[in-house]
Amino acid sequence: MHINLLSVTIIATAIVASPVALEKKSTCVVSSYAGFADCVSSTTIAIEGPFTVPANSVVDWSGLKSGTTITLTGTVTFAKGTLTTSDHLITVGGSAITFSGTGTLYGSGEDYWDGKGSSGVNKPKMFKVETTGGSKFSGFTIKNTPVHCFSISGSDTTFDGITINNSAGDATNSAGTVLGHNTDGFDVSATGITIENCNVHNQDDCLAVNSGSDIKFLNNYCSGGHGISIGSVASGAVVDTVTVSGCTVIDSENGVRIKTDYGATSGSVSNIIYEDITLSGISDYGIVVRQDYKDGSTVGTAVSDMPIKGVTMTNIHGTVDSGAYSVFVLCATGECTDFDWTEIDITTKKTSCTGATPTGC
Repeated sequence: MHINLLSVTIIATAIVASPVALEKKSTCVVSSYAGFADCVSSTTIAIEGPFTVPANSVVDWSGLKSGTTITLTGTVTFAKGTLTTSDHLITVGGSAITFSGTGTLYGSGEDYWDGKGSSGVNKPKMFKVETTGGSKFSGFTIKNTPVHCFSISGSDTTFDGITINNSAGDATNSAGTVLGHNTDGFDVSATGITIENCNVHNQDDCLAVNSGSDIKFLNNYCSGGHGISIGSVASGAVVDTVTVSGCTVIDSENGVRIKTDYGATSGSVSNIIYEDITLSGISDYGIVVRQDYKDGSTVGTAVSDMPIKGVTMTNIHGTVDSGAYSVFVLCATGECTDFDWTEIDITTKKTSCTGATPTGC
């Protein structure tokens, strides 16, 4: 049988090319809400907006395969519904997960905001992260969350170069009430979490560490909210080894703070480092440590059996508004110890320190 040499060459070329075609097919593309369910078992996923997630629908990717890679481009809009703070619009879990891209997750917060945060009309939280094993989230934007943005559990996960933009929540109603409320940036109850190079504009805590250990918050920019917080820490919870370094906080109620619940009977906060922090336009407190937090407000007297110990603050500098406190400490007797504060340079200087008198008081 005669075989044409040209035909052999063409066949060989096709055989060589076929793995490339197969590789492209192995990427599961999400271009509509249905695609989230279709792609949940894939290990290479591309979310390609624009498209809208219907009202009262959520994305449950809590059980992704180990090593799954997700890229986000375009905008995915979550339509307003009636879900509550018990719900998250998107949940991602698994080991060694990579979630990156240049796209935007849009929470339609402006359709929910009523100045009442977790109260008022029903509002879901935005993004629950339950990842482990060296997972990483990077590059993308989250905009207009109804309330809290990231709720982080799990372990060994990094967040790098993420933008949280709730600046539209600064708008006020006819009574002058800011519409965005409880729009926390990163709420952490986890171990081995690094958050770095992120930009947050919101109306509540930029970071809130509620429990966990080995947490790093590095080179982040926080605007419009309540500052960089440990807590509030509830009775029985433990926070250990948190480093906040190289961050800027502007136009916020507080700069850096530690807050534990009034009447806490157990738990602890220890080995906390705040260093190289720049403050500007702080309306209430530059540095604040208090043990009187109750039901979202403060009591004015500290009652606690939760020790706060080993708090290092170095090179905290900048400005607070006229009438604001540069340093405010309110601790129960004997509960705040081993405070090592140096290079505290915050103007205007106004202080009040009860239960502990670190440098700067």
